Amino acid sequence: MANEIFIDWITISQLHTTDEQLPVYCNGIIVNYDAIGNARHERVCPATFPGSFETSIRLKSDGKHVSLSGNVGRFSRQDNLFNLGWQQTLDKANRICLDRGLPAFTSGTMGASTHVTESFGARVSRLDITCNFATGSESQARHLIRWLATRSVSRMKKGRAGDESVWWSNTRHMLKHIEMLKHGCSEDDPVYLWCKEQGVVRVEIELKKRLLFDEGLNKLENITDEKLIKIFRDETEIFNRIDRSDEPDILDAIPAKSRIYAAAWLAGQDLSNMAHRATLFRHAKILREYGMDIMEPRNIEQFPVKVRIVDLKPLSMPDWYSLEDEQPQLKVVGE
Repeated sequence: MANEIFIDWITISQLHTTDEQLPVYCNGIIVNYDAIGNARHERVCPATFPGSFETSIRLKSDGKHVSLSGNVGRFSRQDNLFNLGWQQTLDKANRICLDRGLPAFTSGTMGASTHVTESFGARVSRLDITCNFATGSESQARHLIRWLATRSVSRMKKGRAGDESVWWSNTRHMLKHIEMLKHGCSEDDPVYLWCKEQGVVRVEIELKKRLLFDEGLNKLENITDEKLIKIFRDETEIFNRIDRSDEPDILDAIPAKSRIYAAAWLAGQDLSNMAHRATLFRHAKILREYGMDIMEPRNIEQFPVKVRIVDLKPLSMPDWYSLEDEQPQLKVVGE
């Protein structure tokens, strides 16, 4: 899976401790004052740099602290069906900074004081990792999304948009060709048609500040493709072991007081007529531990006469697809 996983978003920053004053890029400053008018906090707003194909990057520099945020690999490219890997993303982010007279983001070097040893390198506070999967056709892809929408993951809030997209917490599954239409792609675009024919389903994992910190990946020097692949697999593995409702002995494992609600849900009954909503919520919390979400309508159509098996395969980039971008003249856009 090493070649199939790529980066869809990065937020990275670094404090430069040299005496050199760096160029300043911002889109204004927000100042918070106390009750008597003293400035208590100042926040520099990032400047927006547009690229071609209506893409943009946010860049901020106060002369010492530099930060960059955006879909770097998508910048100045027509689409992002496929995108750059980790090192390529970092290299392109650094080229953007260097073009504006800013230093590149670098790994930390260890400096020791009396009580503290710290790494003075770049910090990553958000990283979105993505992989495309081929299901074989658009109908297969939609069937997969509908099936995923019936699944329940304990302690993870779920959302959905028809049979086009479903998400849990920081994980999202979507039909790629539909997403391309929403971003202005035409229906006769060869890339769009190829995605539709392949039945491409995209899986995105958003790694936020807390998860990056827990994994030690908030520090630039600790990030590797191998670690990102492992996290992607760990974050998506749960979808291979949820929804135990098809197990023949599942009711025997459920606490007796919740068993009647589980049985009714499995039969496709409307549970709103069985108990007050507060009662249903109480039992729903218990039953989610067993892979059932009784607050979601039971899709009894998942037992067709003919069994449908969707073969989900990681999608490699075809030879005709290019990751090269145009070289736009960057300029600051004020708001």
